Amino acid sequence: MRTISGDEARALIESQLAAHGHGVFTVLAQYRRDDAVAAWHETIRAVEEFINLPRFGIADVRLRAWLCAIRLDGAFVSNPGPTWLAVRQALAPHLEPSVIARFTRIMLYAGAMGVAFAAHGQDARSASITLDTIGGAVDYFQSRRRHFVSLLYTMPHACSGSLVLQPYDALTVLLPQVEHSCIAIAGFHLKLALLEALPDFSLEVDGIGAMASHDFETLDDYFLEPERASIHVMAELRGDQFEMPAMEPVDGRKIFSTAELRNGVKLIGATYEAFGLKDSAFSAMGMLVVAFARYSRDDYYVQIEKDKFRSMLRAQNELNPAELETLLVNIPSDYATNTNAYQPFLDLGDRVVSNVNLLSRFLYAFKNVHLGSRRRFQIHAGFIFEDMVKRDLERMGFTVTNIKRINRKEFDVVATHDGVIFNIQCKNNWIDLSKIEAERKLFVRYNRSLTNYYSRALKKERGREHLLKQELTMDKVVHYVVSRFPVIGADAAVINYNQIERLRPAGRVGE
Repeated sequence: MRTISGDEARALIESQLAAHGHGVFTVLAQYRRDDAVAAWHETIRAVEEFINLPRFGIADVRLRAWLCAIRLDGAFVSNPGPTWLAVRQALAPHLEPSVIARFTRIMLYAGAMGVAFAAHGQDARSASITLDTIGGAVDYFQSRRRHFVSLLYTMPHACSGSLVLQPYDALTVLLPQVEHSCIAIAGFHLKLALLEALPDFSLEVDGIGAMASHDFETLDDYFLEPERASIHVMAELRGDQFEMPAMEPVDGRKIFSTAELRNGVKLIGATYEAFGLKDSAFSAMGMLVVAFARYSRDDYYVQIEKDKFRSMLRAQNELNPAELETLLVNIPSDYATNTNAYQPFLDLGDRVVSNVNLLSRFLYAFKNVHLGSRRRFQIHAGFIFEDMVKRDLERMGFTVTNIKRINRKEFDVVATHDGVIFNIQCKNNWIDLSKIEAERKLFVRYNRSLTNYYSRALKKERGREHLLKQELTMDKVVHYVVSRFPVIGADAAVINYNQIERLRPAGRVGE
């Protein structure tokens, strides 16, 4: 074991990025493009259903709990028949046969892959590979869904061989690649950002791998990307401020459908209408998404001939058709670039291909960009974030006060616990996390400006803590900044929202 830093650490990271990027390309290059895209697309559908079915696909809470507790260990793999049959029988009253078939297929694959990983020294019950139960496998696949989609985006660029990737082989062929290279690529890009942002960053290197001195978690719970005011938070904290639109019926025996996509378009528009979202540009994009869904197959896949697709873009008058095509169709590129891709369509020459989830994901991301620069939304999202922090503090046992202003001095969130005042500033400054891979130097520069700003804000608060002591008749005050979007920094008093649990009284820091 040895410690490296600076240029030596950079050289190691860059060499690993090149090696893993080449590894992904080499594996994909063996396969014929169209077959690989079709096989992996089908696999992604099955995996997405596997993730969503135990959480949202069935209403029976006891059935969901039973399902998630089912073991997928060696005993199951050696004799899967009884469990397989029991699951099919339990789900039959609730879901259509094709959904059940895909779910049980992924269940079998998960068990087999967990045993295979363990045989190669990767524990299926470890913190990163949790394939020993259905519930654990759901978490496992959810943590890797971004990599699955990124591989799909990469296939038109990389697949140029003659081998046929069969649907029943796709997961066993590509999941090891996800574990070996795809996760590593994302991790090494984060390490490069840490190296450039933190002067004391180092790597502990041995014959197996490299352990970083610092880490950086970019995602929220359930591996979701942070955003100023998510649709779920809007429903929870501002549900009385918008009117639910009339929804069309959805087939409860399916997990995904075009009807659900159309309802999603309505719901996004209604939820954020107060901030001016339903203007002509967003309305045009929403109408296009609904129009694309008319070309669905099996209520999931969307395939449109290129000429027809372009005529649909020309038929609307709000957005430039050429610019619109750039927004909607992924430009074939390498894996690292595709980890941040949001275009819903893959370019397969004479046609473009998508699915209802990719279309929904794109429209939701378009909503975030469309609203992001609007002052009214920024202001209200800041208040919403303060309410999120208050909610979380109350859940952790704090008493949240009503203090907003003392002697014309404003405060964001003031809470108390065990005779201590917690003065918390809530910062909702947006950070484009895609820049970590795409424009790292820009990300690091903006990150530095934010951390400096947060340090100045903390200094200012410490200079007026006497106001809080007088108001609450307590002697001790601790000050924090909670950042909605994660930043890289060394100040323990700056807490990223995805780590707000650090505020629990048993682990106080940042006094």
